[in-house]
Amino acid sequence: MREPLQHALSKHSGDTVLVDSNLLLLWFVGLFKRELIGTYKRLTMFSPEDFDLLSEFLRNFRGIVTTPNILTEVSNLAGALSDHIKPQYFGAFSRSLKLVREEYVSSDKATTNELFQWLGLTDAVIATIALDRVLVITSDFELYYRLRAIDLDAINFNHDRFLA
Repeated sequence: MREPLQHALSKHSGDTVLVDSNLLLLWFVGLFKRELIGTYKRLTMFSPEDFDLLSEFLRNFRGIVTTPNILTEVSNLAGALSDHIKPQYFGAFSRSLKLVREEYVSSDKATTNELFQWLGLTDAVIATIALDRVLVITSDFELYYRLRAIDLDAINFNHDRFLA
């Protein structure tokens, strides 16, 4: 295991973790129907083993934090599922929401975050929550890089999945 990953896990294990949009989509779709991973167009960059790795990682935390912004992105990305599976997925998605804790950051507050000008609203909301020393896991290199540059705790899933 990589040193930064070990450090983040030892520092935050038992706390909450914020999961970014693409990874939350991976997790929700994997909970629903693992075999869609790698074939569904929004998840072609991931494998079923990535879902397993993410699930194993999430077991280190007492809870998953999300935001209305992230959930909106996840819902919109899932809208590309084929019509024959979409109703079942959204039913499972609705039930899976009980597994996460939703935190709200006003758009007005998020836009005062220094990262807003570089990353946009959803990621500025994530950065605002990360200021409370919540660990962020993402597959978005730009978000990861910007969080680390201001000394916030973040894990780039793409770095760590290749080491698994």
